[in-house]
Amino acid sequence: MATDEITQAYGAKAAGLADMLGAVVSPGDPDRGVIEPWAGSVCGRILDIGAGTGRWSGHLAALGHAVEGLEPVDQFVRIARRAHPTVVFRHASLSDLVGSRERWSGILAWYSLIHLGPDQLPTALSTLREVLNEDGSLLVSFFSGLRLETFPHPATTAYRWPMKDMTRAIEQAGFEVIDQQWDPRGLHANITAVAKPLL
Repeated sequence: MATDEITQAYGAKAAGLADMLGAVVSPGDPDRGVIEPWAGSVCGRILDIGAGTGRWSGHLAALGHAVEGLEPVDQFVRIARRAHPTVVFRHASLSDLVGSRERWSGILAWYSLIHLGPDQLPTALSTLREVLNEDGSLLVSFFSGLRLETFPHPATTAYRWPMKDMTRAIEQAGFEVIDQQWDPRGLHANITAVAKPLL
């Protein structure tokens, strides 16, 4: 699916999705146990790709991290800026980073690559590597399963990636995977990787 189609799909359902996600991270959110320690390991600026309502950008900024959000959906950008006025949210997509001279120490891609299939994911991961400092850290969350397959998502079609396939895709984009988490009884998975030197 093309990225502009994904953006349009989210835009058409933005109000309902925003209500479902919320604009702040709740105290009991289990993802805090993954994201907060990761952010604490990053020495420098963090870019939150597909920031949505800005919940994680705002949360990490409140913890003292230098973080900016990048979000292509107009409605989400407005919500994020209103909810977290001290955080910079760029109205842009991942493709807008191609050729950028900016570099980041950490990139958070929290369920922001889930709509990309085998034809789009490698390019997206390569773009993320290009804007990361050498030894910069990437945290990716995604839906995992025993086979690569599509499934219905509240916004638009999403993908389940076997852990080994996602790991391989990340490594081929120029990263060294240092941690991976997935409980086979569920769908949710995440990978932490470090950017290797570009050839």
